[in-house]
Amino acid sequence: MQGQNLDKDGASKKFLFPLMALLAGILGGVFGIGGGMLISPLLLQVGIAPEVTAATCAFMVFFSSTMSALQYLLLGMDHIDLAIILSIICFIASLIGLLVVQRAINKHGRASIIVFSVSIVMFLSIVLMTSFGALEVWRDYKSGRYMGFKLPC
Repeated sequence: MQGQNLDKDGASKKFLFPLMALLAGILGGVFGIGGGMLISPLLLQVGIAPEVTAATCAFMVFFSSTMSALQYLLLGMDHIDLAIILSIICFIASLIGLLVVQRAINKHGRASIIVFSVSIVMFLSIVLMTSFGALEVWRDYKSGRYMGFKLPC
């Protein structure tokens, strides 16, 4: 009887993970943010290890960034030299971040550091996106610019 319950939970998780990935991808595309940022809390909530969650998030961000860069290249993007410089800086910064987090995990023996770092990044992005969005709305309001819906194309 207990084996049947495990099979039901395993089967439901088999359908839950692709559904979460699809939803995170759609929302990430609609709102223009990395899908990894959306799926991390969901994966942690269903009990996936923080290391696996961080790796999944990193892959999703890498994939969506690569596809966006490819799209811009195909559409005739300008300033490719600046994009290459920024990508090298981001790559080096991500390696430094990886080393810092790995050392902290080895020193303290707790993988929860990954959870806290993801939550700090999410909190900072919420604050920054809200602040910059509010500033843009204020500038539009002061200049008398139309603030209604814009055409998507």
